[in-house]
Amino acid sequence: MPIKITMRGIEAVQEYLKTVPRGALKDALAAFTEYIVGNEQHGLKHADPYKFVTRKAAYGFSFFTDKQRKWFFFALKSGLINPGSGKRSGESTGAWTFKPTNNGYGYTISNPTAGAYYTRSDTGQARQPAMVGWRKVAQVIIDNTAGAMRAANAAVKRRLARNK
Repeated sequence: MPIKITMRGIEAVQEYLKTVPRGALKDALAAFTEYIVGNEQHGLKHADPYKFVTRKAAYGFSFFTDKQRKWFFFALKSGLINPGSGKRSGESTGAWTFKPTNNGYGYTISNPTAGAYYTRSDTGQARQPAMVGWRKVAQVIIDNTAGAMRAANAAVKRRLARNK
């Protein structure tokens, strides 16, 4: 189930954008959104540190069905999985993207992977990722707002310097 985020109603961002010269607004929005999406060091593309929590600790039992248990032991024996190793594919974390809307006066942040829904979604995060410390989307945005504001400010300053 893909996650799609549209940021609205962030008062600090709205107040800041009122002070931005009209020509620089698109630059500020692009820089703000790019910072929120981030990279390996910050933002939504930053994976939280690895921590192992058993399914039993998260859900009260190891397997929901006998079919699930059989698949797990088959995959373990054949080497398809290596639980507790901390080796992540990074597919879900790296799939965050953003695209402009409203002719560059708005942006949509999205992640089409199913993993994003179960690890980061504000409504769909599973118990195990929550217990290991994976922050939800809203928390990641809150944690990165100050840096995103600095990035937006820098973009406006660059635009103003070019226009002099």
